[in-house]
Amino acid sequence: MTLSFEPQHVSVPATGGTAATNTIKNDGVARMAFKIKSSNNACYRVKPVYGFVDANASVPVEIVRQPGPPGEDKMVVQFAEVPPEETNAKAPFQAGACQGEIIISLVATA
Repeated sequence: MTLSFEPQHVSVPATGGTAATNTIKNDGVARMAFKIKSSNNACYRVKPVYGFVDANASVPVEIVRQPGPPGEDKMVVQFAEVPPEETNAKAPFQAGACQGEIIISLVATA
């Protein structure tokens, strides 16, 4: 797999808050676009939702939990290879391109 997300298991308080350091890392030789989706958009905010990761680089990801009930959710990072001149990170996904995905466990604790 070209992209990885660290950590793969994210724990945050159900009362709300920001998860510690989260990173999308590209160990490949090609530039990648990514899209992040959540199974619970009412409780989680993610920045950036779309973006690029250059070859052998990483991008920080902020996960913010809104106050809500404790529980388990998931976040999916979809990715696709893009040419260096691509400037719209949404474009590959609007065209249906997705070469893989990473599933991250989100746990809100009481």
